[in-house]
Amino acid sequence: MAQGSYELMRPQEIVAARERAPVAYVPIGPLEWHGPHLPVGVDMLHAHAMALEAARVTGGVVLPSLPLGTETYIDPERLRHRGFAGDERVCGMDFPGLSLLSLYIEESAFGVIVREVVGGLKRQAFRVIVLVNGHGAPNHRATLSRLAAEESEPGRVAVPFAGAMEDMPYRGHAELGETSFMLARYPDTVELTALPPDGAPIGNLAFGILDGPTCAGQPSPDYTVRPEQDPRRASAARGSDDLAYESGRIAAKVREALMVLR
Repeated sequence: MAQGSYELMRPQEIVAARERAPVAYVPIGPLEWHGPHLPVGVDMLHAHAMALEAARVTGGVVLPSLPLGTETYIDPERLRHRGFAGDERVCGMDFPGLSLLSLYIEESAFGVIVREVVGGLKRQAFRVIVLVNGHGAPNHRATLSRLAAEESEPGRVAVPFAGAMEDMPYRGHAELGETSFMLARYPDTVELTALPPDGAPIGNLAFGILDGPTCAGQPSPDYTVRPEQDPRRASAARGSDDLAYESGRIAAKVREALMVLR
């Protein structure tokens, strides 16, 4: 049994884990385009890995990842940052010409589902319920942040919002960072030969890959991925280092929440 994996635990094991540490991790991420070289489940896999690593430190249980995420139509300014004219209607990473649309759900439905899961864990008497996010969309993050605030009950239940995007809000998409994570945890799913040969540019629109500055509104002049965030430079070692850093940040939040509740 994977340590703390809720779906693999018998009821008495869940109860025992809760008594040792009343912490439940809820990993969340959509099934979304991540370039031709990565699988669509990067965000949910990333969230689950962060949760498992944090749980090794804090104790508690880790739910299966919710394969859910919301997006919104990109505003004209952000469209231009990615290389569009600015008058297109584009939702999230569903760029015209890419071979597969992402499985986003509408924001209110997303919020209701996550809230119901949190409510169920409250009824099971978990006191720290961690929303572990693997997706960077502003609309998605705002929904989870709102739910974390609304579902927290001072002195009784804490619902931290945490994850890869919490202190690195402008990490790129399908670039060196996410590719490195997948090489560290799921190397068989990565196919770098689906990208252009080394040295050839990786266009934002042609491949659906964005570096961090582009996501922050500072695209390269030719709307291609910068060399320092090129996914072809990814490594498992970099992915492991990032994961250790991210999970450590999450564990620290959980320890802080537990101390406040005591």
